Amino acid sequence: MTYFHELTEDDFNQLLLTKITWGELEERFPQPVWCTYPEAVRGMMGCWSLVDHMVTGEDYCKACDCYKAASTNKCQEGMV
Repeated sequence: MTYFHELTEDDFNQLLLTKITWGELEERFPQPVWCTYPEAVRGMMGCWSLVDHMVTGEDYCKACDCYKAASTNKCQEGMV
């Protein structure tokens, strides 16, 4: 399985040419397992860092409230 953050920008642009929806993208290329942001791969309503291809790995997300290993996960508590 390929996760969304593993797509290159070229891969992503090629997918856009197929007129794929954000929902289809989310099914085929889910968000990273450490991310608990609700529907993170949903364009403007998702995680901006993720959909803007800034996330290159787990280290990038460790300071985020939605990082799975965080002791208090504000995303799961509905505080985002």
